Amino acid sequence: MQTEDYEIDRKDLELWWGLSYASFLVMPRVAMQLMPEEWQEKMAELLNQYDEAINTDAFGVKGCRVQAIGENGKLMTMPDEWKNYRHPSRETKAAIKKPDGE
Repeated sequence: MQTEDYEIDRKDLELWWGLSYASFLVMPRVAMQLMPEEWQEKMAELLNQYDEAINTDAFGVKGCRVQAIGENGKLMTMPDEWKNYRHPSRETKAAIKKPDGE
């Protein structure tokens, strides 16, 4: 997360939402599975801790849905590249991963 004037240290979870009114953080599975094995293991451990501590069924919620929003702010069909986590193409992987140093 960067601003024009400085780079923010992301150790504070609140910074991931910035000034938005977002209530959820969504991370595409296909992108997470492109991360190094060590990262995936750490993330799995954190998700297990979260699952042990948080009752996500509270208030009658049994699940959530994610919808894609285009550059114009309107709903759009989720691109197949984001949905195909089992067999992403080389082109999809290249498009998702940022070059080193960013």
